[in-house]
Amino acid sequence: MVSRSLPPAPPGWNAWFGLLAGPRDARGLAMNGAEVVYRGPYPHPHVGNGLFEIQNRARALDNNFYLIACNVGTYYLYTDSDVPIDTFGGGSAVIDYRGQIVGRHDYSGGSSWVAGTVDVEALRKFRAGAQWDNWIKDMTTEQYQLIYEDPVYPKNLYLDRAPYNHEEYRREVTDRQIELMHERDIWRRPDKG
Repeated sequence: MVSRSLPPAPPGWNAWFGLLAGPRDARGLAMNGAEVVYRGPYPHPHVGNGLFEIQNRARALDNNFYLIACNVGTYYLYTDSDVPIDTFGGGSAVIDYRGQIVGRHDYSGGSSWVAGTVDVEALRKFRAGAQWDNWIKDMTTEQYQLIYEDPVYPKNLYLDRAPYNHEEYRREVTDRQIELMHERDIWRRPDKG
């Protein structure tokens, strides 16, 4: 999530740019007035399996903002590498506030761009006039306070230490979070057999 201390957006826009990792990030941006949101890259196999597009369209629709989803094309595995590879698989898109793709670039294998119409005035009219599908006006925040009452993710995880490597993160965070979901009876354990 980011704050409003960014350089000014084009005149009349309430643009926010930041890491859009999930539904809570998107909702936080929307609840702070975001009209245009940037979504950073997502690797394979998630792009090829459709997750990138599904997430992007859902975040735009659920929060009624434009989403600019730029996926990288050229990537170097090592700093001294001369050969670029594509580990991300394209899928760049511009998505409107109704979850419709208005610009798409599926794949390039190299650096490229995507373009689409971003009609901020149409978005504002939709938010101000639609009786259905502009979800934020109907939020029952008192209900969600109860849902999120107990913390889940460890607070200030890297405040006094360096970030974990992948193996450490799995052991110290992911496995413990999964166990917490089971202990709280939020998730059911899979059968042993």
